[in-house]
Amino acid sequence: MAVIVRNRFYPQLALVLALLVFVGFSRTYYLRFLSDLPPLVTLVRLHGLVFTGWLLLFVAQTRLIAADRVDLHMKLGIVGLLLAAGVVALGVLTAFHTAAVPRVRASGLTPAQFTIVPFVSISLFAIFVGLGVALRRRASLHKRFMVLAMIAVLGPAVARLFALLDLAAFAPIGNIASGAFFAGWCLVHDWRRNRVVHPVFLIGGLVVIASWPLRMVIARSEWYQPIGDWVARVGAGI
Repeated sequence: MAVIVRNRFYPQLALVLALLVFVGFSRTYYLRFLSDLPPLVTLVRLHGLVFTGWLLLFVAQTRLIAADRVDLHMKLGIVGLLLAAGVVALGVLTAFHTAAVPRVRASGLTPAQFTIVPFVSISLFAIFVGLGVALRRRASLHKRFMVLAMIAVLGPAVARLFALLDLAAFAPIGNIASGAFFAGWCLVHDWRRNRVVHPVFLIGGLVVIASWPLRMVIARSEWYQPIGDWVARVGAGI
């Protein structure tokens, strides 16, 4: 009987992404009880909890495929869809909430201007997950879109990691670099394994990378300012 040898790249990548998120959020979320930071509001705690659930499931799903447990992977897909919906909904609500909290950003953006940053990340996450679900029967596309969904929402973890290293001023560059690194890692893997650059990683990676400077342009534009101000006003009531 033939033995199916699964690709170990995706489980390894998932673990690296999960480790990055954990380290980035270690002080402000996962190990917050060890610091003197004030307690988080319920909305932010819930957002972190649901995203952690998504992250753990993402790691588990890659390992199930590596173990050839496609049946269980597909069953857990329903849970993943629910968690992804929760990540999107709570991410939007959290973006509204934080828009009303005075804070100095490393990018120099006001809280109202900064709202475009999480909105774009959440939108890219939703689009990539949606494409992954729609193409779930085409494994080569499904797994790549799910990876891109994770790469698209690394921004907050990367920014906090730079803050931990006392390099907060370089966080905007770090976000671009992290997207380029992980998308590039995926492209190199595809090239080494198949001698071809997969268009999903190429186009999707470029979209994620290009979105960062585009967010800065939109945030400082005149037309977005009223939108950001409205988000801040609504967020004050959340």
